[in-house]
Amino acid sequence: MKIVKLNEGLYKKAEKVSRIHGVKINDLITQAISEGIEVLSERNVVGLYRDHKITLQKAAEMLSLDIWEMIEKLKKADLHIDYSRESLTEDLE
Repeated sequence: MKIVKLNEGLYKKAEKVSRIHGVKINDLITQAISEGIEVLSERNVVGLYRDHKITLQKAAEMLSLDIWEMIEKLKKADLHIDYSRESLTEDLE
């Protein structure tokens, strides 16, 4: 177990939410951090794909998704699926 310091304002918000939902504050903070990391990771990978820095296959691998799940994520992000011959060759390597 590791200890993380929160600023007072953030801790008070977490306390309030934990009371409203009837959960322990440690559980709430753990869940919030976990979900936040997932959101940030997805945002980062989608950005890399949008900027043509990674292929569709690489994006899917980075998020531990199959290619079809990744395509759905990109559609939700309103991104065009760019799959060139070069990308196909790279993915097959």
